Amino acid sequence: MDEFERQAVPQVSPATFARLVEEAPDGVVISRDGIILYVNRAALALLRYDRAEELVGQSMALFLDAQSIGTMVSRIRHMQATGERIAPHEYRATRRDGSTVVAEISSIPIELDGQPAVLAFARDVTERVRLRAQLEQADRLTALGMMAAGVAHEINNPLTFISLATDLLRQRLGPDDGVSRGLLDDIGEGVGRVTAIVRDLRVYSRYEDEPLGAVDLEAVLHGAARIVAHELRSRIRLVHVADSLPPVHGVARRLEQVFVNVYLNAAQAFPDDQTDAIISVQAHVAESTVEIEVSDNGPGMAPDVLARIFEPFFTMRPTGTGTGLGLFICKDILLRVGGSIRAESEVGRGTTVTIALTRAEPTALLEVPPVSTTPLCGRRILVVDDEPLIVSIIVRALGQNNVVVGETSPERALELAFSDPPFDAIVCDMMMEGLTGVDVYERIARERPGMEMRIVFMSGGAHTARTRAFLASVPNRCLAKPFAPEGLSSALAQVAAG
Repeated sequence: MDEFERQAVPQVSPATFARLVEEAPDGVVISRDGIILYVNRAALALLRYDRAEELVGQSMALFLDAQSIGTMVSRIRHMQATGERIAPHEYRATRRDGSTVVAEISSIPIELDGQPAVLAFARDVTERVRLRAQLEQADRLTALGMMAAGVAHEINNPLTFISLATDLLRQRLGPDDGVSRGLLDDIGEGVGRVTAIVRDLRVYSRYEDEPLGAVDLEAVLHGAARIVAHELRSRIRLVHVADSLPPVHGVARRLEQVFVNVYLNAAQAFPDDQTDAIISVQAHVAESTVEIEVSDNGPGMAPDVLARIFEPFFTMRPTGTGTGLGLFICKDILLRVGGSIRAESEVGRGTTVTIALTRAEPTALLEVPPVSTTPLCGRRILVVDDEPLIVSIIVRALGQNNVVVGETSPERALELAFSDPPFDAIVCDMMMEGLTGVDVYERIARERPGMEMRIVFMSGGAHTARTRAFLASVPNRCLAKPFAPEGLSSALAQVAAG
């Protein structure tokens, strides 16, 4: 080393070096055979001890569980055998006050007083780990929502086939065939139950911009109660004192999601051995708002817990059994529709969650078009769906009195749509391989202006932002799968009449 290099390297006295280590922002621990020989102030603070004497001479097993100790011993043995520094590793340690801290520890082999030892640097990464877990949970929830929407879409296609096929069989039965009619009625009831389950599953699909309108609040409350019935079972009584309610401003399935989350939160707060568990739902109607109070006689919450219940990822439930997103999502949904949510609670006396919604004009409720009782006859109808079963059953259902052409390829269907004589109506699925219902509509509107108004759309529930915005911008009917034969006939009769 030349003179310049000797002058450039600062000379640090042992006392200065010791002070630097003592004041280091990260924890510094020296150990031998798992016994602590030295800790600096940051390490004391990490484990919430006051004096180094309380830790020196103690075993690392005092803070780590058996699995973590095993991992640490294995890593240190490898380091000592190879002389290599090992990569940082996260350990969960128990502090003096019983709380848990996640420490990222890096270790290097050293020699102390002529004997091998381990120098470890510990950094508190508890917050980082918590945020990472939240992001992972959010990713899982997003994937779950997408999966729910996809599953609902796939199930709705065979449900549509079963529903229409059941009706066709019922039409072919004689008046005296009561046993077969009874069986078909049972099948219809089963289809209805599965349809409700699928609809409930879609409640948890991804949030997309959905058109706001007047919502039947009573239907929302009863729908939410039915969804949580399995969770409540016989141990919790749900009491509704909320009838004759005016319509409110919002999105029906999102408001249903709010009440489902609130009901479930209340239900999960009850201890398993409580025998008088009750959730009561009451409504208070004002001139411009409707307030729904959901009260329970559960254990209640302390003020510090109550203050955080609407925070994202905050939960009092055991790890792995709750996301801490339920009430946060409720608040977000309600803010989007001009509503609000608040909670009051007292330990030992239960909790009341109040949801305020804006009243909507009764005339704003979407009217359901009347079902036509006149059979559709003598019409040329094109059916387009990439699901062969759907095409087949609709062709059979409509083909008794009409000329019906079915096609599973939207590209070939477009070629047929431009042939002569023209079709009186087109039944087209919204989401297909290759082209969407929007593409079919736009192509027909461009090449045969006016014919696009003869399209009746079908949807299994899966939508993109484009298809959702499109359906909100056109007057064409869109039948939600599974639909009843009467619904299809009514929609086609309206097209024929127009």
